[in-house]
Parts: sequence; C-alpha cells; structure tokens
Amino acid sequence: MTRLQQAARAVAEGISALNQLTLGPDDQLESPADVSDVVASLSLAMSLMPRLLGQLAAFLEVEHVKEVFAGGQKAGTGARVRAVSDALHRAGLDAEAMAAALDTARGECAQLQASEAADPRGQAGQ
Repeated sequence: MTRLQQAARAVAEGISALNQLTLGPDDQLESPADVSDVVASLSLAMSLMPRLLGQLAAFLEVEHVKEVFAGGQKAGTGARVRAVSDALHRAGLDAEAMAAALDTARGECAQLQASEAADPRGQAGQ
C-alpha cells in the first residue's frame, strides 16, 4: 500500500473510530467540550478538503491533456475526466459548506459550555 493510500485509509479509519467512540457502549463523550473538540477537528479537516479535491481533479485534467497530445486517448475519456473533475469540484464546494456549518456548531458549543460554566447545576437556559 502506498503512502497516499495509507493516508486516505487513515482518514476513513479515523471517522470510523469517532463513530464508535460517540455511540453505544464505547461512548467517550463526557461534556459539551468533547463535542466542541471533535467538531473543531472535523471543521479543520473539511476546510482542507476543497484543496485536496481540487488537486485530485487537476491531476486528472493534466493527465488527460498529456494523453491527448500523446495521441493515446481512448474514446470517451474526455467526458469521463470532465465528469470526475466536476464531481470533485462540487464535493469541494460541499466541503466548504460543511466546514462553515461545523464552525457554527463549534461556536454554539462554546456558548453552551459558557452557559454550563455559569450555572454548574445545568439549569442555564431552562
């Protein structure tokens, strides 16, 4: 397995681990601070995603152009490259939106933490 494949798999395994650690018998959530920490890290990951997806799309586009000039392009390759590239760019836009939503959630978690700190009995906002 290449370093690239290992890194991509590590991302998927990390999300899977978070799923396990936030549900069921292995639930590790103890406070809104835990939620805030997880959301902050996910927001960072999502904010980096558009660049990665753009780089993947750019690679395919450059490889396609090289094949066109080398005369080795198969029928339909251009349409497939465009379809993949478009999908990656749309996913990048979705990742930007998700990062923004996660930032909002993180900000609200901070407010929730502040409310709980002001009223340690958990009566804030009731």
